[in-house]
Amino acid sequence: MEGARPRPVDAVAVLVAAALTTATGYPAPVLLVLVAAAVPLLWTRGHPLAVAWVSAGTAIVLPLSAVLWAVPPPAAGTPIWPPACVFAAYGAMAYAADRGVRRWLPVIVLALAVLALPGRSELVLRTEAAIALATLYGMYVAVNDRLRRELAERAERVERERLAGEMHDVVTHRVSRMVLRAGSLAMSAGDERGRAVAEEIRAIGCEALDELRHMVALLRRGTGEGFDLGLPLPDLRPLVTESARAGQSVELVVDGTPVPVSGVVGRTAYVLVQEALADVGKYAPGAEVRVRVAYLPGEVRIHVRNTPGRPDAWITAGDWGLGLADLRERVKLAGGTLESGGDGAGGFRIEATFPTSPQ
Repeated sequence: MEGARPRPVDAVAVLVAAALTTATGYPAPVLLVLVAAAVPLLWTRGHPLAVAWVSAGTAIVLPLSAVLWAVPPPAAGTPIWPPACVFAAYGAMAYAADRGVRRWLPVIVLALAVLALPGRSELVLRTEAAIALATLYGMYVAVNDRLRRELAERAERVERERLAGEMHDVVTHRVSRMVLRAGSLAMSAGDERGRAVAEEIRAIGCEALDELRHMVALLRRGTGEGFDLGLPLPDLRPLVTESARAGQSVELVVDGTPVPVSGVVGRTAYVLVQEALADVGKYAPGAEVRVRVAYLPGEVRIHVRNTPGRPDAWITAGDWGLGLADLRERVKLAGGTLESGGDGAGGFRIEATFPTSPQ
């Protein structure tokens, strides 16, 4: 809060302190000093420790003046003394950037100086109680503000990670497939014009990939790997919906309570299911697919099983993707294992096991 500008409520604090000053019963010159000491409350947000020291200095000078210059003590009906002490103590706790001993020093000096007030024990008790309450409330406000800022920052990081993950898992993956398909078309095209168009598409796709990777890096800047905030697996329902639109019958089952996984595990699991569904569409059209995610102690398992396909089934043609060898290597890099093969009934299964993040 250092450097924050005064607000209308700060002016209200000055007016309240000035009003309390009139109840002290001090002579006019001393009242002017007390009012002048209350004016710095306007800058409590920007310079809380300086304002607290001004109030503490006032609390020290007045008892000394009573001894040196025979200034009478405050009147018996005075609510608190010095009038600005409550606001100064609150400001030091709520707005000081230094959360260590420095913010406590002026409050401690202020509280000790009040104890030196002669002949007004009830006033001392009221003032010390008011200082204690203001200090506690200031600490509460400071903690509440810090917690709100941290939650806002975390929400921003989660949203940034989500966007980066979607760009990486969906957009970048699809553009990569487009580039591979265009490269294959350029090699197999029968005429020069077709090869030129395919090569142009491939070049544009490569440029788009570079820009996407740059954007993903910007989104993940300062947050490391991405999805490293201890989040569960990415939502797999969009993959199921997309497969259904392409003519596949897909069932998604989640067993257990979702637990956090690392970023690389989250992305790898998403790509694994995406590739498995794409392969079913290419090699077993019309098959029924069951995707099961099982959260177990210390690990998460992903099963993708499909029944035998139907030769007469219609399904939208898929793109080229990763092979089993590439998927197995990617799963291994994520710290997991991959098993695949026939299920004994003419279908195919892929089962991957990943470690979960420590709780």
